[in-house]
Amino acid sequence: MSPLDRQRPDGASSRRNTFPRSRRLKRQRLIRALFDRHRHDVGVARAGALVVRYRIAPAAEADTPSPLQVGFATGRHLRTKPVRNRIKRIMREVVRHHQHPLLDLFADRPDILTLMVLYRGGCSGAEAAIARDLPHLLAQIERDITSDTGTGA
Repeated sequence: MSPLDRQRPDGASSRRNTFPRSRRLKRQRLIRALFDRHRHDVGVARAGALVVRYRIAPAAEADTPSPLQVGFATGRHLRTKPVRNRIKRIMREVVRHHQHPLLDLFADRPDILTLMVLYRGGCSGAEAAIARDLPHLLAQIERDITSDTGTGA
């Protein structure tokens, strides 16, 4: 049983929806690479007010055993820091619940997946828009990576 699985009382295993600190994208060189316009290994997925930039990076760049690292950012147009933090918490929660296909895809690979989730919308309707669009973007990224590498998920 993997450390991400846990045994339920009825005997079936279920995935743990955790988001440890090791999965947070903090390394400046990994973040900078996602926004470098001259790189051809950065993918972009967009839906509604969300933009997700992603890149498959060598594990040596990350200094962590985690196969997935995710960063979250909002625009300054949201005015107050509590509003920006609330939206980042919502994005983190949605990723926490929908991260398992990406984790499974990179569990046995020597490289890692770095994601930067950007929210570019307004305050009104942010929670509903994130809950609706972000799972679709993560699934789209999984399909793109699977089709690029030729591996089955």
